[in-house]
Amino acid sequence: MKIAVAGCSVSDYTGEGVERVYGEILAESLNVEYIHEGAGIGSNYRMWRKITNLVMDDTITSDDLVIIQYTQTSRQEFWHSKYEERDEMRYMGCNNQLVREAAYGGDIIRWKPDIWKSLKGSIFAGNGADVVQTKFFQLKEEHFTSPDFDDERFKYNHYLFHNAMMQKRIKVVYVVGSGLMNGYGGVFKHLFDKNGEIHITGDFGIEKYVLDDKAHFNQLGHEYLAKTIEKQLKENKLI
Repeated sequence: MKIAVAGCSVSDYTGEGVERVYGEILAESLNVEYIHEGAGIGSNYRMWRKITNLVMDDTITSDDLVIIQYTQTSRQEFWHSKYEERDEMRYMGCNNQLVREAAYGGDIIRWKPDIWKSLKGSIFAGNGADVVQTKFFQLKEEHFTSPDFDDERFKYNHYLFHNAMMQKRIKVVYVVGSGLMNGYGGVFKHLFDKNGEIHITGDFGIEKYVLDDKAHFNQLGHEYLAKTIEKQLKENKLI
């Protein structure tokens, strides 16, 4: 059995003192292999891409379990013809998370609302940030983003993903607890609760479990979520 976790920075090694993420802790508790696909500035599209590719090449099978931690429906990823060689541009944020993935002779870059402001007004600008990328991100936000359309696209892409997993008999659960990172998709749970989805629930925003930014787990929070997931997996007879 393998456990694969796909999510954004909430599921990644984000923040000072975070050395083990909840997926890793859970896999160790169950003595199974762990596949880590949590990613800073990660989008739902990245999660679907990464997990679906693992299914298509038989790395993930019906013997395995997938945990999805959805993020903002507006986030996306794009291919950029420029491969960025400088580490200070490939990594950013807490614990220097990789935010550009080399692919097809360039980089897959990650987009979320307001990120262009960070690139334009931060240390990245002083380091010679890619002005084409920054301008593209700004145009994407100001002229080519509709939250309603993003919700619609999320809903049908989730439907396709979830039912593909069901057809392959792959166990999948979705973290939708409250109190942190927009409730881990809790505020848009209505977009993915009509196909027999199993949701991992709980109040994950308790102060002792989160970093000062109130948007990410500290080490204790990752341990708490791992225990919560294990308990609810057993209740649902998935392990």
